[in-house]
Amino acid sequence: FFRESFSRPQIIKSFIQEYIPSEISVQLDLETLEPVEASFIDPELAEYQSDLLYQITMNDGEPVSIYLLFEHKSYSDSQVSFQLLRYMVKIWEKQLREINSLSQIIPMVIYNGEKPWQIPTDLHSYLKPSTKFETFTPQFNYILKDFSHLSDEQIKGDIWLRVCLGILRAVFSPQLHSELPELIDLAFELTDQRSGLEFIRVILYYLTKATDRVRFEDIQQFVSKQGATGDKIMKTIYDQILEEGERQRAEIIARRLLEHHDIVTVSELTGLDLEVIKKIAEEKNSKK
Repeated sequence: FFRESFSRPQIIKSFIQEYIPSEISVQLDLETLEPVEASFIDPELAEYQSDLLYQITMNDGEPVSIYLLFEHKSYSDSQVSFQLLRYMVKIWEKQLREINSLSQIIPMVIYNGEKPWQIPTDLHSYLKPSTKFETFTPQFNYILKDFSHLSDEQIKGDIWLRVCLGILRAVFSPQLHSELPELIDLAFELTDQRSGLEFIRVILYYLTKATDRVRFEDIQQFVSKQGATGDKIMKTIYDQILEEGERQRAEIIARRLLEHHDIVTVSELTGLDLEVIKKIAEEKNSKK
């Protein structure tokens, strides 16, 4: 959901205008903003985090890399500054290999956990170097945006950004059931755009997976008020959930079959792609 949201130019540009400190944002030329196709997430963290890297030019022509790390755990992570440092170094290593120079990086953390963020936003707080060694210890601050307990009035930006942040804020809210109809109404204001309809489907699918505070039936009831368009989107989501369930069952069967058959045979028996079976086999062997 985060990657889908913040991969949309209008959302990321609105976010920069509204939530990056103004002394920085006024120096950035938003018309030069473009995504960089690279991921620096550690494989063991991929289930919990999404990283997005954007390149943007300053008004004076100097290139800047803005690195966005979305933290969607339900608790404050004391290691996030160290994780960011690792990602920043990987970005710089890639730049050295490709262009033999380093650009500036603005690290950011967007958070929507159940409790407010409690961790300091600088690396030294994590490393805790003694005073006499501070000059030898890396140090940087990251920009933290905690949307976990903002009110609707505090969420700013264009309509899609407000919908995105409203969903992120509400997903852990005890009042989600009562807040959801208004968020859905807001999202459907842009149903005349084809990309808007696809984004609404992503939002609703995210809600069916990310929280148990509302049931699928509740979402279906709220969306049905949007008429035929809402019913069509919910049918697509329902079909996707069924398809995922069938796929999960097929993968469970494949794991069992691999105990007695080769990967080609298992692929033929389950109907799963051969590459999927290879990955299942590799995971199975790594656990032995």
